Amino acid sequence: MPVNLLDIQKKLKRFSAQALARREEIAVRQKEVTDLIQGYAHRLDDLKARVSYAADVVRHLRCALPVDEPLDTVVPKPLLPEKFTVMAADGSQINPSRHARVAFCVINVGLIRMVRGSGLTPEIFTQSQLLDYDTLFTPSGVLISEGMVALKRDLREREALADLAEDLLLPAISMTDGPLELYREPQETREFEKTLDQYLGVLKRLREKGLMTLGYVDKPGSSLIGQLLELVELSDEDLEAYSHRQRKFAGVNDVRLLSDLLVNPGDRSAIFAIHSETSRRFKGDLALHFFYLNVGTPGKPHLARVEIPAWVACDHDLVGILQAVLTEQSCIMGSRPYPYILHRAHEVAVVTLPEHQHVEEMIVAEFDRRGISVDEKSNKQYHKDLDTTKTRYQG
Repeated sequence: MPVNLLDIQKKLKRFSAQALARREEIAVRQKEVTDLIQGYAHRLDDLKARVSYAADVVRHLRCALPVDEPLDTVVPKPLLPEKFTVMAADGSQINPSRHARVAFCVINVGLIRMVRGSGLTPEIFTQSQLLDYDTLFTPSGVLISEGMVALKRDLREREALADLAEDLLLPAISMTDGPLELYREPQETREFEKTLDQYLGVLKRLREKGLMTLGYVDKPGSSLIGQLLELVELSDEDLEAYSHRQRKFAGVNDVRLLSDLLVNPGDRSAIFAIHSETSRRFKGDLALHFFYLNVGTPGKPHLARVEIPAWVACDHDLVGILQAVLTEQSCIMGSRPYPYILHRAHEVAVVTLPEHQHVEEMIVAEFDRRGISVDEKSNKQYHKDLDTTKTRYQG
């Protein structure tokens, strides 16, 4: 049945009124946090001490941690280097499904490598990995989750960049879509730890090759800076009862806070470290940092979050190169700014439905050749795959 638009229409006034009320509440909180940014702009030692104390009493604390720049820092875009290497990787996957004839998983990574200012055509690569059959199942015997596959994809993207990082013209930058920090599902802790160790090893390889690496987060919704300033507003007693589910400045994300500061294309914010349970595993040169960058156009700012390791964050010349390169790459995409090279990597990585079906047919044919029985697809999947116009009763 189609959507009943009359039912939707009846709720629109209430829905929009709730949205307006929420925006008004957030605007009040935003003003409070903006005032705190100004008040604590140069009190970095006080903020660091507060985070240190909070880390001992708040479970799963996640917030920004100031480094050495005032909170209200704005750094204009520097000049672009005459020549540099820029690389991007993006991945897609075929998730294992119990509804398919046979369980399998493919991770497909698209890579672009170009030398800006050389006049050379960008190089395009595709790496397709069929995961080992034994890795498709958890110790309890069920198929791995889509979240676990996404984790493996993130690892494979970085591995692919490291594999291509030979004889690079420096400075050289590599990027992927999404954060550098990894996230896990609670029930998959053991596999996550194994993957995280491999991931850290790849980041070390990139560091050794002098290849700057970053994670690009488009339309970020995080409130790391707001959560930092929340800590100074709470008494020690309230801090012990602090919960991310009942926050004082809920709804005030970092983009809202910084949009009035980063008004010019290419402007970046102060650099912050990330304090979280996972980030503690990223130590020394690999410690996670971030800044916000206006990649928009004059009069129409668009803020992205850029995550980088410490060895890049502590060198402001390298950060300046990232600023200039990301701003230029995003400008290529016109009124909807996003790094062009990341978009191209995504286009290369996408697995189409015919490709999915072809891979499955190849696996089924090999199973048949070896005398391995193959299940039928589930009835649910069979009917979903049919053209819906053929499933309607025609009596």
